[in-house]
Amino acid sequence: MKRLLLLAMVLFFCMPETQAQLLKKITGKKKEKTEETEEIEDSYPQARPRSTAANPALIIGGDEKVRVDSSYEYDMAVYQESEAFQGNQRVIDGGEDIVIYYSSTEAAFCIQLQSRSTGTKYHFYGDFAKESQLMLAGVGGIASGDKIKLELEGMEPVYPGEIGYLSQLQRTGSKKVISGVACEEYVAHNLRRDPRVVNTNHAKVTAYVWIPMDPHSVFPGYSLMPNHFKMQIEKMRIDGSYPPVVMPLEMFLEYGNGDKVYTYTTMIIVNERRKVMLTDINK
Repeated sequence: MKRLLLLAMVLFFCMPETQAQLLKKITGKKKEKTEETEEIEDSYPQARPRSTAANPALIIGGDEKVRVDSSYEYDMAVYQESEAFQGNQRVIDGGEDIVIYYSSTEAAFCIQLQSRSTGTKYHFYGDFAKESQLMLAGVGGIASGDKIKLELEGMEPVYPGEIGYLSQLQRTGSKKVISGVACEEYVAHNLRRDPRVVNTNHAKVTAYVWIPMDPHSVFPGYSLMPNHFKMQIEKMRIDGSYPPVVMPLEMFLEYGNGDKVYTYTTMIIVNERRKVMLTDINK
């Protein structure tokens, strides 16, 4: 019993030295690891851990050289709806709700579209001053998108019927006023061979499109575009194609399988100043 008590006392008095040696070893290893980590981070800054403070609910990728704003201000709003048909039968909860915003002080516009069937939101931002375009898609409070350089050739804003496919539009000569805006009708038949829809049951056969005769009537900032865009738009019009800058006020699409999509304007509001945030897509 006395031997056990004596051994316990020896261990007790020796413990601080043992702990000090162990602590020295641990701290020495930590120091070596820290110095090694700092050396790696200095050599490869991209390997540093990213901050977790960023909002993961909206992720924007794409071309890093393209600059986009976090918010835009518009003062013209075009409210539209689209309806989908299978043959002559209207699709319940089909189609989309659409708002198109234009600016009178900047050459910029925005399209906000929400699918009634899925609730998915699609936002498109076109900024001619920064020559940038941004496409966002979101559902359930989470969204992502890509920013790229704005180029009229191949530019395809989110819109019912994928209007980027429209080309070689021909005037029919018909004119009518839609929500106070004078429009003329165009028709396209040449979209069946588009490589993006070949071998699908949605190869377009006919598109009837009503476009404002004066783009300034809905997009006052149209005249503020850089000159090279204006010249390109005029050339595209002469060649018979449609630059997707001013959206149609009415459109009727007939697909090869008998499906139809009808998009129409319900209201145009002038001087409706609104600040649109990119994060609005998650509201």
